[in-house]
Amino acid sequence: MAVERIEGALNERDADAYAEALAEAFPDAGVEYARPRLFGVLAWLALLLGPVLAWLFVFGLTPDDKCGTWSLHCTGRAILFTAASWLFGSLLAIVALFRHERHSIAVPALVLNLIPLLGLVAACVVIVQRSG
Repeated sequence: MAVERIEGALNERDADAYAEALAEAFPDAGVEYARPRLFGVLAWLALLLGPVLAWLFVFGLTPDDKCGTWSLHCTGRAILFTAASWLFGSLLAIVALFRHERHSIAVPALVLNLIPLLGLVAACVVIVQRSG
């Protein structure tokens, strides 16, 4: 049934009529499902395409004499660009949540962008602790 009955106050026929009246009065009442998902989709793109584009940018567009043999400098740059894409994706997902976009898109994008970012931060902390 489209409308919940409040403590049995409406019978089924009245509830259906009430739902039809609401649908006529407020045609965009289902805005939760019709909202644009721009920032949520961009967060997913940052998650999925960001690392690929980062590594392609660093190793594909850098001359071979600088990064031809997977040098540590270029690998570090690629990892930092990847982390930047995850951070950007997290921020996009947070913006999507503040704009009341669909939670089924924004929340998984936020979580999946934060997990590798937090793992990278944890790895940096471990490396710093062992080196000093």
